[in-house]
Amino acid sequence: MIAGLINLFYPPLCHGCGKKTTLPEQNLCKGCLENIKKRLPPFCVRCGRQLPSQIQMQDTCSDCRTENPYYDRALSVFHYGDILRELVHTFKYGKMTSLANEFVELTVDFMKEHGMCKKLDLVLCIPMHPARLLRREINGSHILAKNTAKKLGVRYSGSLLKKIKSTPPQSKLKRHRRIDNIKGSFSIKKNRASAVQDKDILLVDDLFTTGSTANECSRILKQAGAASVKVITLARGDNLS
Repeated sequence: MIAGLINLFYPPLCHGCGKKTTLPEQNLCKGCLENIKKRLPPFCVRCGRQLPSQIQMQDTCSDCRTENPYYDRALSVFHYGDILRELVHTFKYGKMTSLANEFVELTVDFMKEHGMCKKLDLVLCIPMHPARLLRREINGSHILAKNTAKKLGVRYSGSLLKKIKSTPPQSKLKRHRRIDNIKGSFSIKKNRASAVQDKDILLVDDLFTTGSTANECSRILKQAGAASVKVITLARGDNLS
């Protein structure tokens, strides 16, 4: 009765358009969910970059052929634009963490569709430097990773990887500067290296831009003996017409 009265006077609203939603726990209406543009293959088999539609089979992009990333495979669920850009901003900076429910549901469905759920032992997030976490108060990657692990039924650790060097935001740097900026910024917590030995690991983050951050974390994990590292992110800004 109390819940009914609350919904009557304070109806649940979509965080995308502000319209009423069907259920109290629903953060996005059907219309907004349909307006979020899903990424479609073909993808680069390593970094998940969107490849031109005329390519019939999955291939490796020129960057991956040249640079050979440390992660084994990376995929991103949606194109980073329009409504999703606003929702991610609301999630990260507006601290609307309940949006993780929809984000994770969509992410796991995408992973299953593209065979990313097989052979996973451990889920990790991209850690924040303590100083930045103090300012931000939440780490969106941690929230997404923890809920993804729960949905997949895989063990999660939010403290195994740590950010040991405070660096300027990657979003403000050119590609070549991002690689130098992030190098040496992460480490595995002391006496925890055995936790990744021979493990198949999934790294979860919100955005994939150049992949420098995910690649540096993967390098640390591979050096510690990880068997494989996959990367899944909510969005990537590589829309092709």
